[in-house]
Order: sequence, then C-alpha cells, then structure tokens
Amino acid sequence: MRKAFLIYNPASGRRRAGRTQDIARVVDVLRTAGVETETCATTHAGSATQQVQEACGRGFDTVISCGGDGTANEALNGIMRACAERTSVDVALGLVPLGSGNLLASDLGLPSDPVEAAKKLLTYQPREFRPGLICSQGKDGPEKRYFLVAAGVGADAELMYRTEVEAKEFWGRNAYFLEMARMAVRRRYPMFHVEWEDEQGNRQQGAAMLAMCVRAGKFPGLLSLVNLGTSLLRHDFCLLLFRTNKIRRFLSYFASLATGRNWKVESVDAIHTRWFRCTAIPGMRTIHSQADGELLGVLPAELTIESRPVKLLME
Repeated sequence: MRKAFLIYNPASGRRRAGRTQDIARVVDVLRTAGVETETCATTHAGSATQQVQEACGRGFDTVISCGGDGTANEALNGIMRACAERTSVDVALGLVPLGSGNLLASDLGLPSDPVEAAKKLLTYQPREFRPGLICSQGKDGPEKRYFLVAAGVGADAELMYRTEVEAKEFWGRNAYFLEMARMAVRRRYPMFHVEWEDEQGNRQQGAAMLAMCVRAGKFPGLLSLVNLGTSLLRHDFCLLLFRTNKIRRFLSYFASLATGRNWKVESVDAIHTRWFRCTAIPGMRTIHSQADGELLGVLPAELTIESRPVKLLME
C-alpha cells in the first residue's frame, strides 16, 4: 500500500459525533506508515461508487472503505465500473469498520476500533476475489450490482425493507433481530419461484420464501458459531433456500446455525452453487432483493459469481 483513497460515510453507524476524529486517527496511522492518503466523504446514497470509480483513474493503489457493509459495497462497485472501462485496474479494496453492519469486517478479522483496524490493515496483502453479481429489476429497468459477503431475495430483503434507519443507528445489527421477531409475529411470507444449479451442475427448481447466498466464513455477535463452509476465496456461494413459509422451520434453522449444531430442517437446504434465479409467482405481492444489507430492486433477480476478479486486502 503506497497511495490510498479513503472513502467514508459521515452518516453511517452509531458514532456520528466522533466520525471526524475517527477518520483523522485512521489517516494518521496510514501516513505515519508512509502511505500517501487522500480522504473523501460520501455526499449521498450511492455517491461512493462514482467517487471511487474516478479515484481509480488517479493513481491510487488502494481504496479504503470506512463505514459499514453498504459503503464497502459501493466502493466495490466503483472499482468494478473502473474495470469495465479499461483492461484492468490494479486497485485493492480495504476496510475500516465504522458502520452499523460490519459482516465483512468480522470475516476479515478486523477489530472494531478504527485505529487498531487501520494498523492491522497495513499488514494485510491484496488477494484475488471474485465478487457476486445480482441483476434485478430497479425503478428504471434492469440493474446490476456486485456484492461482497451476502445477497438475497424474499424474507431477508423484506427485513432490510422494514428495518428503520433510526433503529439501525440506535441498535446496530441487533435492529435486524428485533424486526425479525416482529415479522415472525405477522407470519406473512409470500413465495416466489427459484431455479438453481446444484453442486453437480444440474438445474433444479421450486418455490421459496427466502433465497439467500452467503460468501462470508466468519460471523459476528449472535451468529459467531455459524459454519456454512463458505469463504470469500471460494468461487461459489452457499445458497440458503427456504422452500417453505412456515415460521417454525425458519426459526428452527436459525437456531441450528446460531448454536453451531446445523441440524437438518425440513424444506430448508444449504447448497453450494454459482448461479440461481428468482421470478415472481402470479398473484403474490412484491418481492424485494438485497445485497450486502442494501435494499435493491424487485423480481426477477439473477445471482451469480463474476468472472473478473478484484483485489481485497486480507490476512
């Protein structure tokens, strides 16, 4: 790491009041280590993608995302856009966790303290990583979005849709568990059609209320014991397929993951795959999609592994 572009979201996470001081401390760590560093604040939702894309053409060898999984997702998409404009872009993506959702930071083994995270980041090396790609229906037509750790269709995206921004700022990731409990009481889970490729390469299909793909191998908090056999360095993801809308089975599977027991639950499968597609069932209400905790569009949605690798700072 010689020249770093540090992008941060001044409105992300629960420590907004100390955000300026946090960024200044991170910059001090990097500059003390001899890294030429430029900082840039996001201006609105989605602005980091354009800001990072422009930075990739200005000689930076590293983009450091300071925020949560959403900011890192935008930074990734900025790098991928830059890659599309030329043969290759030799820019690595790093992370300093400052957001309310930090699944990527947990997977990368980064401490929650920004200064300690920056120090550890200096010891990491750029490693090739193939991001996920989701194509869904946006407001203005089909949209493509690359993702890092997770993406999904159905109940988990509905969770993102229903969780208030204020709740995330106050409760952090626990806001999602609170909304999950409310959704469990409502018991309204529309189904949709899913096609997927199994581990032998055969096409399968069925109906589901949740199709969620996971790349991360390590999880924070209540999910620290989860073991899905996944890794950012694998060229596939684990597809959690809930082919039922019975809430007791959803809760049973969640308990099996949280305890690390991984017991079998009827109509719930964990499949390693590189591709799946979700389409609406006529008469069902709108189904949402999400990537890295950010709400995207609606069905139809297709998810796969991108063939072009990017570089991610890892141990």
